[in-house]
Amino acid sequence: MNSWLKHLRTSIALNNGLVVITIIATKGSTPCTNGDKIVYTSNDAVFGSIGGGNLEFKALSLAKEMLELKGNSNQLIKYPLGATLGQCCGGYVKVLFESFVTNNSSLKDKDSWVEKVSSLYQESENFILGTSIDNDKNPQLDKQKFLFTKKHFFSSSNNKKLSTFVQDYSSKLLQNTQSSTLVEFEDEAGLKTDICLEKVTSSDLLPVAVFGAGHISRALMPILINLPVKLFWIDDRQEQFDKFQGDTSQVKIICDDIVESVSELPNNVYCLVITYSHKIDFEISEQMILQNNFSYLGMIGSTIKGKKFRDRFIQKNYPEEVVNKFTCPIGEKQKFLKSPTAIAVTIAMDLINFIENKKQIEAL
Repeated sequence: MNSWLKHLRTSIALNNGLVVITIIATKGSTPCTNGDKIVYTSNDAVFGSIGGGNLEFKALSLAKEMLELKGNSNQLIKYPLGATLGQCCGGYVKVLFESFVTNNSSLKDKDSWVEKVSSLYQESENFILGTSIDNDKNPQLDKQKFLFTKKHFFSSSNNKKLSTFVQDYSSKLLQNTQSSTLVEFEDEAGLKTDICLEKVTSSDLLPVAVFGAGHISRALMPILINLPVKLFWIDDRQEQFDKFQGDTSQVKIICDDIVESVSELPNNVYCLVITYSHKIDFEISEQMILQNNFSYLGMIGSTIKGKKFRDRFIQKNYPEEVVNKFTCPIGEKQKFLKSPTAIAVTIAMDLINFIENKKQIEAL
């Protein structure tokens, strides 16, 4: 979910100009949700998505124009998703554009808002990320950044009234069910500026545990990293983790006894069992069933393997309603496409479909 941050930090480290594109508000039918982001860099690299289609094409075109201006700026654009944009969704979105072209060295500091956001993601702490929109009449109010948590508040602005306003509004926003929002600030002279407040509920991310770091898990990880989940990756072979070339900065890697690591997982975890051993597979599943604190327990393998495991659980008198939550096999069996990537895609789809169905039932 927060892979955008990795690309932002990488671009800053390489001194590349970039534009961060964020969905701030949506209404009606849209192809995106609040908080969706793109990081667009000066070498035409695109990371993330805001739903594709002509909306994304228009947004990237504007981002390119902003980079050509050779100056830092931001702006808020409303896009109706109708015939004029060549889309038929029918709703509308408000999109925040932030260009970082010059003087980006300060963003590398450990006390910069970028590093603070990174730490908050790692700590799974809910926060509000605020941005003041460009204001030609009062430049002191524009392009300011704010971070609010239950314990801390950061402001890049020297305007105490502005900082207090953002802090007070962020406190209310963090406590209610509203997501990202726009608020208007007015200074002593009557000059107004818009403040985008993006609500990031990291603690609400679904916990997903992947047992095993073999070839299929390594193909699966880049997919899961871009989902709104908090990842735990477990294996007792460090050399398998070392073979993974992707970003693991937001993944909790547990290189320890695999079965004992079950006790370290949070409640309501979604588990994918993809280890190198049938014995370990069974022991993991048995511990999960004994604890009965999981939302999903899926295992790679054959239908025969799944039946044998279920029969053994029933023979041990484990509650049938808990055993029935165990799923094996996961991932649709492919006749021709049997590569690790193809298998990983079907495993991810099983997990996504389960979560989607669960959410729909809960919403009834």
